[in-house]
Amino acid sequence: LSVPERENSGYTLVELTVVVVVLIVLAGLAVPSLSLIGSAQQNVAGARLRSALVFAQEWALGSGDTTWVAFDVPNDRASVFVEDRTASGFLNRIPMTDPLTRSPMIVQLGANGVGIEGADMGGTAVVTFDGEGVAGDASGTPLAADGTVTLTGSVVVRVTRGTGLVTVD
Repeated sequence: LSVPERENSGYTLVELTVVVVVLIVLAGLAVPSLSLIGSAQQNVAGARLRSALVFAQEWALGSGDTTWVAFDVPNDRASVFVEDRTASGFLNRIPMTDPLTRSPMIVQLGANGVGIEGADMGGTAVVTFDGEGVAGDASGTPLAADGTVTLTGSVVVRVTRGTGLVTVD
């Protein structure tokens, strides 16, 4: 008696099970990596805001001009301004020019899912730096407490009262 030969027209249950197990293991490895991408985007956004704040403070220290960083929370944007030497004061501020792009210095967030959730600089969404680098509110009154900008994912950009030190937590 001879056994009739079978055609191999499909996969066995064992082969399919092995493939499914391998895919599950690979998916398990990929998920933590995806969460790290979001964390990295939050840290980059914090670093961009910190750079703008430090630039404004250093400009104020070097030039003696008052500078402002205004946070537009609904539009996820921070704009840097400098005092107009012909007409001082916040209302007469002019946009600071980015030395690399020669365009107004604006930090735009939100495109990658990381935005500005809140800004508190002494009760305002504007921080000012005087000619000594001291951080103040929109009117120039020195900050009584640390100023904060909170980003999506609980990243906090902090402006330390008194010293004006800018950190990202």
